[in-house]
Amino acid sequence: MRIDEISLQEIDLEDETFRVSEELDCAPLLESLREVGQLNPVILLERNSRRIIVCGFRRARAAKALGMPHVLGRLLPEPLNPERAFLVALHDNLSHRQLDPLEKARAVFSLRNSFGVPDQKLVRVYLPILGLNPGENVLRSYLLLHEIHPLLRRCFGEGKLTHASIAALAEMAWPVQDGIAAAMEKIRMSAGLQKKFLGLLADLGAARGNQPGSALASEEVLAIIHDSSLSQFQKGEKVYEALYRLRNPKLSKASDEFDSHRQLLGLPGAIRITAHPFFEEAGLRVEFDAPDIGRFRQMVAALQTAAQSPELGKLFNPV
Repeated sequence: MRIDEISLQEIDLEDETFRVSEELDCAPLLESLREVGQLNPVILLERNSRRIIVCGFRRARAAKALGMPHVLGRLLPEPLNPERAFLVALHDNLSHRQLDPLEKARAVFSLRNSFGVPDQKLVRVYLPILGLNPGENVLRSYLLLHEIHPLLRRCFGEGKLTHASIAALAEMAWPVQDGIAAAMEKIRMSAGLQKKFLGLLADLGAARGNQPGSALASEEVLAIIHDSSLSQFQKGEKVYEALYRLRNPKLSKASDEFDSHRQLLGLPGAIRITAHPFFEEAGLRVEFDAPDIGRFRQMVAALQTAAQSPELGKLFNPV
């Protein structure tokens, strides 16, 4: 193995034929290069009198960012089949880290579209190398995943979307992805809520004869998304509740009636009475704050008065 100093000017940094990594700018690697220098060579291949990167995209970019004129590099022997060279890049990455789903999707897409690997070989050979089940449906889902909307790709990278959610979104048409991506940039949901959220969007689209995601353009949803007083998680929960009401019109009516009856009780604002979030169960929840015994007695007295009101009985009638 021969390792030489190679000028960055001799390397075509724009050719990403063999790229596997999703993110190319790596702050820890930049700091490592600055402090101790380059530890591993950049693997290169000669092509049309230029040298292109097979492994080490992030190393080369970090070196350029630091103003280094050279990198330590190793040229692969020629002639070398491009598929074989990509296999080198793949194993180089897999030897020290787990690839995320988008990187696996990139690898599958490159093997099929850049190197002409037939689907049968992708399923039989490469999916197991990537730690994926060898099946045509898995291959299809990862090919779709590579074409995901850039904003959804970023949301996934930031941890806003789970693998299951991003895989489901990859099956949707580009305009649908575009609308959902615009919302997901501003909200955040737990993994469980994401699944329900996408299901609601699909149901609303089917019920209205529209594309999934069209409900996100409603005034109520947009007001929540752009409410600067709410955290991203609070926005996510409220957006889901708004969509649930749109999907279940009776729920919206019941919620309005509940609020009306609650106001008629005349309780102090410090007393909070709530029903089950979607009126799926009977019963009420009562909460209040009492900093001292005097305040406690006031709250209890107010509740005793409310207990005699006919409006109270109307609060116990869920949808």
